[in-house]
Amino acid sequence: MGGCERIDLSRKTGKLTASVRSISGMAMRNAKVATVAAAMVLCIGGGTDARGQGAGAASGDCRIGPEARCAGANLEGRDLRGANLRRGDFTGARLNGANLAGADLGNADFSRADMRFANLGGAALFGTKLIGTNLTGAGLRFQDLKSDTDVSRALMPDGKMCGEGSVGDCKNPTVPPPQRR
Repeated sequence: MGGCERIDLSRKTGKLTASVRSISGMAMRNAKVATVAAAMVLCIGGGTDARGQGAGAASGDCRIGPEARCAGANLEGRDLRGANLRRGDFTGARLNGANLAGADLGNADFSRADMRFANLGGAALFGTKLIGTNLTGAGLRFQDLKSDTDVSRALMPDGKMCGEGSVGDCKNPTVPPPQRR
């Protein structure tokens, strides 16, 4: 969990107290947390780690929210349903199996991201860049693409690669050559 902390919660004399044990070796200051279970937390941002960097719900210095700076972040399998990721930078991020159902991805950049088997059902894709993105097996329908969604060179759920200039529609789809291992 990157720069997040584990917090064990217990009730003492009517007050909620927390004892903190670091998972990542970074001390958190002023972090806003929401409990998930008695011995787990989910960092939802608002704090800083020992380097003064933002701590987030995802990975390392990636803070989930509008204008997120998550280029190259590992967000595999994350539950980001309904998240506001407008204008975020997710270039080269790993989002395999992530749940982005109903998320606002407007004007976000997912170029060259790995989004295999990601759930994009009902996601807002206005102005979204999916240039060169791997969407193999993703829950995305062609009718979900908006007139300004750029899928140039994207590998679509059906395994076909869109041609250059594919904005709003997958133009000149081709079957890409097999990758060397």
